[in-house]
Amino acid sequence: AGGIVGEIPPMEGGINIGPLSLPLELLNPAELMQVPLVAHFGGILNLLLSATLFASLNFLSLINIAAIFETENSIPYSSTRELFAQGISCLGAGAVGSAPVSGSLSRSLISRMTGTTSKLSCIVTALAWMTMMPYMSIMSSTPRAALSGIIMSAVIKGVAFP
Repeated sequence: AGGIVGEIPPMEGGINIGPLSLPLELLNPAELMQVPLVAHFGGILNLLLSATLFASLNFLSLINIAAIFETENSIPYSSTRELFAQGISCLGAGAVGSAPVSGSLSRSLISRMTGTTSKLSCIVTALAWMTMMPYMSIMSSTPRAALSGIIMSAVIKGVAFP
């Protein structure tokens, strides 16, 4: 009787790359300043301040994740590389109207639990997400509690034994 993921709203059109059709719509950058979010934050300056704070906290989270991977998996990290990758990801997300991209300790720990810590696994994951977008409606009936359980299984050890 708990909450479920819910239906993914349909989208008309998209971007066609050969036989692959991605449900994306490129936005006009000039129109981005006229969205309700700018008014919600009380103007563009407040929105920029909030976005800067988000980016700063996101960077601290990424450095924490990268430090864990470096310590426990001998995977070296570079703050310049992390900032560049997050910046490119956020630019891409903004171009298609998505939410800002951020690092997630729980997602990173799930990746590590499943053994997907290489550069190739990142590329495969990104391609899988893009190609499976049209079929994600099968997730709509997934209980949120099940998704929470997966996340908890990844982070519980770090919480119990910091």
